[in-house]
Amino acid sequence: MAKKKLQVFISSTYIDLVEERQAAVQAVLDSGHIPAGMELFKAGNETQLDTIYKWIDNSDVYMLILGGRYGSVEEKSQKSYTRLEYEYAISKGVPIFSVVLTENFLKEKAVVLSNEKIYEQNNKEKYKEFKELVLSKIVRMVSDSKDIQLAIHTTLVDFLSDYDMVGWVRANDTEANTDLLNQLNEISIENKRLSESNSTLKSEINLIKSTFESDLAFEDDNIKIQGTYTVTQGNSYSGRRSESRDIEKEISWDKMFLLWAPRLTATLNSTSAQNELEYALKDYMGRYFSLNDNLFQLIKIQYSALGLIKYYEARTTKGGTAEFITLTKKGSQYLINSLAVKKNK
Repeated sequence: MAKKKLQVFISSTYIDLVEERQAAVQAVLDSGHIPAGMELFKAGNETQLDTIYKWIDNSDVYMLILGGRYGSVEEKSQKSYTRLEYEYAISKGVPIFSVVLTENFLKEKAVVLSNEKIYEQNNKEKYKEFKELVLSKIVRMVSDSKDIQLAIHTTLVDFLSDYDMVGWVRANDTEANTDLLNQLNEISIENKRLSESNSTLKSEINLIKSTFESDLAFEDDNIKIQGTYTVTQGNSYSGRRSESRDIEKEISWDKMFLLWAPRLTATLNSTSAQNELEYALKDYMGRYFSLNDNLFQLIKIQYSALGLIKYYEARTTKGGTAEFITLTKKGSQYLINSLAVKKNK
């Protein structure tokens, strides 16, 4: 019996999901099936929308990749092309599966591409409504491109066993289909182009990051620590009184990080993290003191920009929200490399 190849229509917004769509195309090809989608044409008018519908009609499976954007809107319906494709596939009874990027995945992408490119800016309510529709069906939540590829592999196997799909078979098993072969060749060429383009983009991003970090103060660059401490004067006879005094002293950014970092190996809320920094600096400053709040915010931002820590909002055990701080992988590695005892050679 000939091995059946499924044609999978891949739908997504464009600029924010280039890498994820590329991963999906590659996973479909690796599974021995045929990807189809907007890489071959760009939506822009009703005629092209009709063309998209015909591609969906001729596909065995419709796959949606949903990120944080609604997508470009079709003028007549005032719905995004992505939503129109999704609703059309449902109306035609085409088997559908959707992968939805987790909030953490979106945040990671926003760090690289910017919030404006990752999150919907103009049609937030329409995006929310569309996402609720998608989540009302069975979906896979994905945290990276590998999750997308795994979802495709497992889902296509399930679809082949659960649905009686038309699919495609090899030309030596039936009448040759030249158009299909040309289409597959075009997709492979386009996927290679996207892969090369993505590699170039990653190189440019890494160059920007390295240049950016080289401009930031760290090793051998000093910061002036400013804070206050309390002195109690007098005695039980004359009466005691407390007096607040200022304290300041310079320390290098890298030295301060190595004093603080061992206390951040466990995630702390922002208040506790500041207390730990004050305690870590106690011996260096010569006494316990309270760090200037604005200075702590500057320190936090600087180490975050250097990629050594990250801070984020999260739910507390009591149901509220708070800011938390922890070391990044880069911060942990710098700590280990700096403080680990080396063997004598």
